[in-house]
Amino acid sequence: MNWFSSGRVDTFRFVRVRWGTWTETEELEGIIGGTLERNDSTAIKASGSLDYILEPALGSDLVRVYSDSYYPPTGERTSIAQGTYLASTPSSTYRGAIEEGTADLYGVLHVLAEDSFAEPLVVPAGTRAVDKAAEIVREAGLPVVASESPATLGSPAVFDDKDTSKLDAVNWLLDFAGFASAGCDGYGTVLMQPYQDPSLRLPVLALEDDGACIFRSGVVREYDTFDVPNVVVVVCSNAQAGSMTAKAVNDDPQSAFSTVARGREIVRKETVSDIASQEALQAKAEALLAAKTSMVEGFEITHAFVPLEMGDVCSLTYRKAGVHRDDLVAVRQSLKLKPGMECTTRFRRFPRS
Repeated sequence: MNWFSSGRVDTFRFVRVRWGTWTETEELEGIIGGTLERNDSTAIKASGSLDYILEPALGSDLVRVYSDSYYPPTGERTSIAQGTYLASTPSSTYRGAIEEGTADLYGVLHVLAEDSFAEPLVVPAGTRAVDKAAEIVREAGLPVVASESPATLGSPAVFDDKDTSKLDAVNWLLDFAGFASAGCDGYGTVLMQPYQDPSLRLPVLALEDDGACIFRSGVVREYDTFDVPNVVVVVCSNAQAGSMTAKAVNDDPQSAFSTVARGREIVRKETVSDIASQEALQAKAEALLAAKTSMVEGFEITHAFVPLEMGDVCSLTYRKAGVHRDDLVAVRQSLKLKPGMECTTRFRRFPRS
């Protein structure tokens, strides 16, 4: 599908998905539009809303949203599962024989976020962290695909039932293994994948103000340099491994926030209760420094839909504004369920290695 050409025809399907078996059962009628939200900075990752004139009868089941795109010049068709959600219809309005309202959508990670352990969960030392995280997800009734990881706990981990959700426990275990927090795909499968430094990846999408431009003028730039750290110190201390410390320093003369440019250190300290190794602790310190530095600059761009995952690296060339960036990562997106599938995406700039 040529996503950069005009004339594409977009339609949408809303399908009931059976909880427990994850099979599609029927297509839902009466849904007239809505908005889907993806946000990598939240634990749930996915949410949204659907407008309806016939309340969807879901019971304890889920709704899967498909976009079906057709390009007349070539006859090409593409269907994309945009997301699978829990749905709530808190209120509706009767207008004669018509009942209209809005259904609130929640990504499947909400199942883990609203669930806790019946009693404190103790994960013994020597347990493979990612395997345990995947086990928690499966026991909650969700499908999961997890990358392999040899990372094992150096000391027991205890998750208190009063203060910790199952999603908290899963993300702690993933973080221990050097993974990104739990995500999900359009079919509602929970994804567990190693963290990937965006500075080591090439852009998968180029947004340019050329003949195939798909973004609107009025690109918003956010820039906040206040209190940006150039040193991150991470400390891990436990009875088994003793105490370990890792330090990451931004001493790049080309960086406006480095120790060289500012002539002083601005330090942030973090503490972790367990880590796989000194190398893993150093990697965590480097990742935290990169993340804190990348929060400085961001761009919000409104554009026609193109397939894009949160976390993907993109480039922006806006010649009329004199802007060129090849170091943007998508972190948040709002997608309208109407022809063109207009998106508003927030990108965050990250430091290149």
